[in-house]
Amino acid sequence: MKGRRVGIVASAAVVLGGVALTFIHYYGGSPGSPEGKFAALGFASPFIGAGLLAMVGALRGRPALMFAAGAALIPMSVLSIVLMPLIIPAVLLIVRSTRERFEPQDLAMPAVLASGLVVALAIVVFHQDPATWSTPYGGGGSSNIVTSLEATIAISTSAVVVLIAAFRPAPQHQ
Repeated sequence: MKGRRVGIVASAAVVLGGVALTFIHYYGGSPGSPEGKFAALGFASPFIGAGLLAMVGALRGRPALMFAAGAALIPMSVLSIVLMPLIIPAVLLIVRSTRERFEPQDLAMPAVLASGLVVALAIVVFHQDPATWSTPYGGGGSSNIVTSLEATIAISTSAVVVLIAAFRPAPQHQ
């Protein structure tokens, strides 16, 4: 029971970190920035998705999901100093998941799901879309604006990952 609690607490910390990231991204932007709430949610959705993926694993006794979510969080969290605290629950998820027995083939689908979250974040972060705008205080600009399309891709991918994890039956061993 204690081990399950560790997985639940670590995954909840990731979800809360993702929600906090939404607010940081939204309120930390420049005045007059074209990004809005949807873009902020799009930026944070892969992190929230990783936390929910781990939560499904913790609640349903599927350690491979926790392992994959933790493994995905590590490269996602090194993008910024603000994200680095998420490495702690990521490591906890990996360590916790390895305390339970699962077969290597059990990692195939969780690895695909977690990779989807990493790719969704990469789509949001690594792109070329320089933008400028006018503000009452002068001009503003950025080369990292999250567009509506990018946010839609990230949110949709994160939602599909969580739904597949939640409704896909656990692997059966013979």
